[in-house]
Amino acid sequence: MNHNYFLLTNLLSEDERRVITSITSHIERGEKRVGIQQIAAENYLSAASIVKMCKRLGFDGYSELYYHLSRQLLSTDSRTEETLKCLVDNYSDGQIEAFRTLMRARRQGKIFTTGEGFSNIVGDYFVQRLSICGYMAFSNVHFYDYMIFQEAHQGTVEAENAVMFAVSQSGETGPVLNDVRHAKKHGHKIVSFTRRGDSTLAQLSDLVFVLDGVKQTLAVSLPNLFFGHVILVFEELMASLFGSEEQAQ
Repeated sequence: MNHNYFLLTNLLSEDERRVITSITSHIERGEKRVGIQQIAAENYLSAASIVKMCKRLGFDGYSELYYHLSRQLLSTDSRTEETLKCLVDNYSDGQIEAFRTLMRARRQGKIFTTGEGFSNIVGDYFVQRLSICGYMAFSNVHFYDYMIFQEAHQGTVEAENAVMFAVSQSGETGPVLNDVRHAKKHGHKIVSFTRRGDSTLAQLSDLVFVLDGVKQTLAVSLPNLFFGHVILVFEELMASLFGSEEQAQ
């Protein structure tokens, strides 16, 4: 688990953020169990206030919170890798590193999403998560406006380090392919999630994740787990990104 990713994905008060950061810092340094009195002193809080914080977060007390964080810290990296290996048909270590490298390089750039139907809902989820994590993320509705602006100011606006996340089961959805081609025309990198590694979308992408791979994508059975798997893989990719950033610090 990474400090920043954990803090960004939970609604915590400033005192709670400081306490969580203190505890995880001690754990990651390999220190023996740190008592509540030490954590309270480090953060200029009372032990009673930390106990109240623990209960608000759903723990019986400080010991349970400490144990929970210890377990998460020790197991998250391996669990993330195993989950990705299980869900991504074309998984490779190089592919995950390429994702992390791209997202670090585009930290100050814009990120767009595109998808139709349920894929569009997944794209909206991406936007919310990326925004919370400090990226400038926009849905495909804003992408249309952005393209109009770029084309109206062709030659006067510097090319941006933008990324487009595209989601399509078949990899052949017309509007999605249209967005991707426009994005590539303007130098955007394409990260796609699809069920078909031989699809047009996959061929247009700089980085493609194949989930629940099939040769045909006629939806004839339930449950359809593709969209849920895309969100799960995206969450694991973001956890991997933030985890690698902290290890480098």
